[in-house]
Amino acid sequence: MSEFAHLLAAAEPWLRHYGYAALGAAVGLEGFGIPAPGQSLLIGAALLAVRGDFAIGWVLLVAWLAAFGGDNLGYLIGRYGGHRLLRKVGAPPQRLDRLRQFFLRYGPMVLLLGRFLDGTRQLDGIVAGSVLMPWWRFAFFDGLGVTAWVGAWGYGVYALDAHAAVLHGLIQSVNHPVAILMFALTVAGVAYLLHGAFGRGRAK
Repeated sequence: MSEFAHLLAAAEPWLRHYGYAALGAAVGLEGFGIPAPGQSLLIGAALLAVRGDFAIGWVLLVAWLAAFGGDNLGYLIGRYGGHRLLRKVGAPPQRLDRLRQFFLRYGPMVLLLGRFLDGTRQLDGIVAGSVLMPWWRFAFFDGLGVTAWVGAWGYGVYALDAHAAVLHGLIQSVNHPVAILMFALTVAGVAYLLHGAFGRGRAK
C-alpha cells in the first residue's frame, strides 16, 4: 500500500464516524503545537467530497476556520506564555530582539510556506507570538498561508481527484528535506537563546 493510500485508509474511518467535527478538531489542534492528522483528514475529506459524501464548500470552510483559529490560539500561547518563559529562563534581551527582528523580516515567508511543512505548521503561531510579532501582521500573512494550504489540499485534491496522489507525492518530496532543515534551524535558534541564558548565569 502506498503512503498516500495508507494515509487515506487511516483518515476515512474518523471522517465517516465524526464528520466535519473530526476535520475541524484535527486541523485546529495542529495550529497550537499538538500533533494531529489535520492535513490527512483534509485530503480525505476532499476525496469524500468527490464521491458526494461530503460537501466541498463545508470542507473548505471548516478547514479554513479551524486552521486560522488554531494558529491564532498558538499565537496567544506564544505571546503570553512562550515569551515569558524565554525571559524567565534568562534569555538575553538582545538575542530575543535579534530573533524578533529576524521574524519581522522573514516571518511572512515563514507563515506562507510553513503551512505546507510538517513541524513548522504546528509551531509557526507559537513562535510568532513568542517573539511578539504584531498580531495584525501575523493574522494577515497567516490567513494567506491558510488559504493557500486549504486551497491546495482541499480544493486542489477535489479538482484533481485521480491525480491527487501525484500532487501529494510531489509536495512530500519537497516537504521532508525542507522540514528537516526548518527543524534544525529551530533547534539552533533555541540553543542560541538558551546558551546565552546559561552562559550569563555561569558568569554571575
